[in-house]
Amino acid sequence: MTKYGENRRGNYRTFLNFPFSIEITNPENNTTKTKTLIIRDISENGIYFRSEEVLPLGMQCKVKFQLPDCVDIINATIKIVRMETIELKDLYFGANFSSISEIDREKIRKLIERTNINKLLDLVIKRNASDLHLLVNQSPIVRVNGELEALTTEKPFTPDEIKQLLYSLMNKQQIRIFEKEKELDFGIQYNTKSRFRVNIHQQRGFPEATLRLINTREFSFEELNIPDVVKDLSRQREGLILVTGPTGSGKSTTMSAMIDFINHERKAVIITLERPIEYVHDNIKSIVKQREIRVDTNSFSTALKSTLRQDPNIIVIGELDDIDTIATAFIAAEAGYLVIASFHAPSAVQAIERIANSFPIEHRKKILNQLSGCLNAIIVQLLLPKANNKGRILASEVLIANEAVKRNIRKDELVQISSIIQTGKAFKMQSMADSIRRIYENGSIDGTTLEYYAQEFES
Repeated sequence: MTKYGENRRGNYRTFLNFPFSIEITNPENNTTKTKTLIIRDISENGIYFRSEEVLPLGMQCKVKFQLPDCVDIINATIKIVRMETIELKDLYFGANFSSISEIDREKIRKLIERTNINKLLDLVIKRNASDLHLLVNQSPIVRVNGELEALTTEKPFTPDEIKQLLYSLMNKQQIRIFEKEKELDFGIQYNTKSRFRVNIHQQRGFPEATLRLINTREFSFEELNIPDVVKDLSRQREGLILVTGPTGSGKSTTMSAMIDFINHERKAVIITLERPIEYVHDNIKSIVKQREIRVDTNSFSTALKSTLRQDPNIIVIGELDDIDTIATAFIAAEAGYLVIASFHAPSAVQAIERIANSFPIEHRKKILNQLSGCLNAIIVQLLLPKANNKGRILASEVLIANEAVKRNIRKDELVQISSIIQTGKAFKMQSMADSIRRIYENGSIDGTTLEYYAQEFES
């Protein structure tokens, strides 16, 4: 797997599948045989390959191979330094070059440099981009301040190069999962300040990816423009808080800020279920257990049921992605736990509607009754481009589940809830339109942005 961090980049490996010839000497009779095996990945310092035959640690072997798109033959000597067994049958060996010419080492270095994803990740960080898109037969594309920009200084990547880039990010288990399911989410810690959330997927038969930059520094509610009422919500001891909005609206960041706020204020057991883990939390006043789907558990619903037996005070769910998870989240909130969960919906009313519609129609009344009983609040988020294109700022709608809101949910009179938000300032509610207008008045966004979003939220 690729090595990350400023002090480890010299040993960067790139994923490749190409044959090499190896001479293996039997020490008992001093006979030598030549076999053809497959190099899985390569660095300027060594190779990683699969073999059905056990090769003892410390063994030195002569090898011969030809790099892709290169006519020259490389001759070298390797020393076996590591052996791994995958699923009790596949043997993989790591070997260092004990003898190789500097000319051949430079050829390997140039090959790796073309598909070294670290230079792209460095560029994302330098440009303060939110996302990096890696596409077949196209130059990389970054999203800066909400706008897509092609990195025309980089040549388009061929299908083989894209595979090398993406497979270099994954370990063997992740590669197996991706090749089976054609989808994979995971996180990587790039350096002390930055993580990346990675989604690898397949498009028209080719692997492609989206990598989102996550700044691991903890931000205050004020820096993030999170409404102050969210602090009050974070202090509650039970019930359900939904953080909703479109993809890329900062839901994970807000939930992380809530975790950090609780972690500094009270002694509690906080259990998070994430896919993947984005922000890493230390134990300060609270115990924070972070479980990653696919790594520590198989699914949100399975993990959530298990979490109820782990003495939690707060349960944070990265995504309410199926009816089992939603139903169990309701049970947890009703049972006296504080549940903070992410959900995709553009408004509080649509969040309630979509949750109800996730279940069969005959269960709608029961689900709305349950939701009215356990709901504390819904926070809806949207990131707006700042004036002069200097980043983005959070706008938010806040629905507090007071008695009027709960009554309308129970009666399935959801259309009334928007009016309650408009008149609910005494309960610290706010509409998205009011939030956007206040952001405009303090000079954070310009008139064009105000006009664009006003048409959507004031219509």
